[in-house]
Amino acid sequence: MSDPKPTQAQHDWMQLGYGMFIHFGPNTLTSEAWGDGKFPAEKLDFPKLDVAQWAGTAAEAGMKYAVLTSKHHDGLCLWPSKYTDYCVKNSPSKTDIVALFVEEFRKAGLKVGLYYSLLDKNYPQFEDDDANAEYMQNQATELLTNYGEILQLWFDGGWDKEHPTGDWPFDPAWKDDPRSGYSPGTRWQWKELYQLIRRLQPNCLVFNNSSSDRPGTPRYFPIDARTAEHFDFLYEGRIVPVITDPIWENDEGEKVYLPLEYCASLNQGWFWREKGYLHPSVATICGWYRTARATEANLLLNVGPSAQGLMPDYNREYLTRAANELGL
Repeated sequence: MSDPKPTQAQHDWMQLGYGMFIHFGPNTLTSEAWGDGKFPAEKLDFPKLDVAQWAGTAAEAGMKYAVLTSKHHDGLCLWPSKYTDYCVKNSPSKTDIVALFVEEFRKAGLKVGLYYSLLDKNYPQFEDDDANAEYMQNQATELLTNYGEILQLWFDGGWDKEHPTGDWPFDPAWKDDPRSGYSPGTRWQWKELYQLIRRLQPNCLVFNNSSSDRPGTPRYFPIDARTAEHFDFLYEGRIVPVITDPIWENDEGEKVYLPLEYCASLNQGWFWREKGYLHPSVATICGWYRTARATEANLLLNVGPSAQGLMPDYNREYLTRAANELGL
């Protein structure tokens, strides 16, 4: 039997090649990597918010799609969700940032996707698995019914309810030890969430971030594509290579095709930091792009808008120079 080929949705996504990852939210204002869910929604204020400027930057960089953090680990939603008060409806401007994002990026000719963290440090019933699963399904329904066609949903934070440590590093020994407490996807009710997404938007690709210590490896099934954070990651003193082979065997023993998306950041971390002092060179950006495309993978390159709500000029400078170098 021959190996599976990409679905039409996967093929179309692979043709896009290059996207912008946008980490934006409370951490933009606090310079934290992960918020604790206690940042007041009433203080979520970006005085010069200009999402059209973000979109223009992505278009100038030759990017074809973008993915916005609709909800990071802190739980604050960048859209006015009716299922929580911890969202932009209680911010000073009450601006629906997700709506602005999809409008301005589509206007600039780009496809749009959304990041959503499974881990939520604010939701009061987070440890009640049934209540939490219903909450996530309700919010996924909002995102997939109120904002038009969504290219991909990029889930993160899955380790919290599946690793016995509650931390992101993965120990392969857990899989063979029924006493380990390893629970791949069960507590998230992952299969039900995936099936809901399929019903609402059949062409929306579902990602579940693999974590940096096993780049390119599916967290569990079903998914439509794989992730690889960074390009040259070191974990416990060893190089962790990215698995680029797109053919995998799912839980039913069927071979499935799963394309790869590398993600890397222009920031020191994922969110903007006022005191950042290092930036990847044009040659590095071009190298990331060429490495990804050489293995038929996409590159999702992160840029964090500033606390003012603007894409920094230095990021735009490097991105446009890289685009010129690459002929995009």
